Amino acid sequence: MSAADDDPPTSATPTPGAPTPGTPTAGTPTAGTPTAGTPTAGAAPEAKAAPIDPVAAEAALRDLERELAASSAAKPEAAPTPRLGGAGPAPAPVTPAKPTAERAAPRVSGGTRLAPLAPATPTPVVVFDRVTKSYGKFTAIKDVSFRIDDHPGRGEMVPILGPSGCGKSTVIRMIAGLAPQFPQTSGTVLVGGQVVRGPGADRGMVFQDYTSFDHRTVLENIAFGLECRGVAKGERLDRAMVWLGKVGLSPKKDAHKYPSELSGGMRQRVAIARTLILEPKIILMDEPFGALDPPTRARMQDLLIELWREQSPTVFFITHSVEEAVYLGDHLLIFSSSPGTILKEVKIAPPDKPAKEMMRDPAFQETVYGIKDIIERLESSQRSGD
Repeated sequence: MSAADDDPPTSATPTPGAPTPGTPTAGTPTAGTPTAGTPTAGAAPEAKAAPIDPVAAEAALRDLERELAASSAAKPEAAPTPRLGGAGPAPAPVTPAKPTAERAAPRVSGGTRLAPLAPATPTPVVVFDRVTKSYGKFTAIKDVSFRIDDHPGRGEMVPILGPSGCGKSTVIRMIAGLAPQFPQTSGTVLVGGQVVRGPGADRGMVFQDYTSFDHRTVLENIAFGLECRGVAKGERLDRAMVWLGKVGLSPKKDAHKYPSELSGGMRQRVAIARTLILEPKIILMDEPFGALDPPTRARMQDLLIELWREQSPTVFFITHSVEEAVYLGDHLLIFSSSPGTILKEVKIAPPDKPAKEMMRDPAFQETVYGIKDIIERLESSQRSGD
């Protein structure tokens, strides 16, 4: 399938309060307010400004750039044509065959294995409850419901599969709290048991296109989120240098390059480092590897698995590739055509081999073809109106 933007044909409005990277915002003194640095008798200590959320700042900058590009082109886009399609209740999840990776061992204390008296109910990290999003007469997603649990010590990898325009990007941008997909038209979106009110430090986003800031070096790009949080320059650059190496770039050769000097794969490594350096609990990825050649894509998949195992976040990953979804995922969501609804949820064991080896594994191939058969049957049933 070819990648396509799931968003509606309306330009996004920059998030209020999001600064342009590299441009400090100066406060304006008002009458009767002491000048900074001048002590005033009885005055309370000045409160620090709230940290800026880097996802909102980055999204606002990208949306502003898109608006400027659209206004210069002066060519209105055609409204999307809603495609027909509905879905009945999602069947019960199935577990296709695949080599099973070793799961987390039960906790022990003083050498004694502890067995709970009753099975604990995992806390949901993300919940969608009958969520619908409409733009006028166009409905992007309809009655979407799912629950992703927060397992101790290991978040789930959640690939989202579906045809172009089915609302996949709408779903993850709702989780991120980014307009115009957020807020939903109806239904409830919870993150960590709380209603989503907007972007937050617990969520990080890796966008579909290469989102490096061209006027910043690689090191400064990676440190951008820490800068928004007010981390001292020396500390944030030191931490960025560590992450430069973690994503497979050379601290010596690549740190002071600019994005225009990097390949597509290298720029996505920078974007991943800029997100993971903030240690978010949830990572949202909108087809980050879609434009890469197959060998680079396989290396990036292995890098993502390695970093996921290290930090254990919950990862939502949009893809059009069944092979990629089966390799990366352990909780697969299959969406219908627009308006998007969930046709099937499939549980899969996490990978236990590098991507190149897994692709040749007979059990892996069996799972891939099994998922493709499920999608074909569901789409055929949907077209026939069953």
